[in-house]
Amino acid sequence: MRYFVAVADRGSFTRAAADLHVAQQAVSQQVKKLEQLLGVALLERTSRRVTLTPEGKFFLADCRRVLAGADRAAARVQAAARGEAGTLRLVYSLVSAFETVPVLLARLDRDYPLLKVEAREVFGSDVPDLLRAGRCDVALAPLTSYPPELRGRTVRREVIRLAVGERHRLAGRDQVELASLRKERFELWPRDMSPGYYDAIVAACRSSGFEPTVDEHGAGSTVWGYIAQGRGIGLVVGSLIEQLPRGIRLVDLAPPRPMLTVNAVWRRENETPTIDRLVETARRVADERNWA
Repeated sequence: MRYFVAVADRGSFTRAAADLHVAQQAVSQQVKKLEQLLGVALLERTSRRVTLTPEGKFFLADCRRVLAGADRAAARVQAAARGEAGTLRLVYSLVSAFETVPVLLARLDRDYPLLKVEAREVFGSDVPDLLRAGRCDVALAPLTSYPPELRGRTVRREVIRLAVGERHRLAGRDQVELASLRKERFELWPRDMSPGYYDAIVAACRSSGFEPTVDEHGAGSTVWGYIAQGRGIGLVVGSLIEQLPRGIRLVDLAPPRPMLTVNAVWRRENETPTIDRLVETARRVADERNWA
């Protein structure tokens, strides 16, 4: 079909052969075999020019559609082999939902339009089981200890800020020493829901010389409600500013500011090209936005 289309376009076996980078005899033989296979004369050959028969004109249109479809199919399967097409099942915990995931999804959609990402939010504690059960391909969650069959790569290190209610005594401060919060009650999701985040917050307090008083009874919107009411304070990622709950203010902590590390995590036996594309994209975004 390609040889026939080339001859039809160029009106010459010689010029078609030059375009195809093959011998003229090969082009002539292939077109002749095609005509024999179809039982139809596609070309009228003269000493000066080659022209299409009426049947050839009809067949040419179908040839173009078939060849275009074949080219698209080849390009798609090659893109899939590179991880640039197909489906990537991504799960992420709440700390990545404010900015990290939206930015990464937008970049993946721009750079790899044939790659479909199925993303959903989960509890950080569910990540290992979801990966082991094959219910997702990769997860974005705070750094914590994972089973040896899981592999991780840092995506972002994010500054932790203080979250207080709008009427809290610290709401108008430019920055606060973390050590000065030793008498405050910290509203924090239970560790069995978000182990990486919980451990990061407790570790930050311990590095400032105190053991935090933690209220682990709240979860979800309850935590934000308690902070807004002034019943406690929270340590949250700075990107919360993108979706700040009503009644809450963010205050900077004095240097050295604690950080939360977010990792991409996947099974070692499931290192697919699509995961490679996610990790590479995350690295580019991290360099551009100083996430590292």
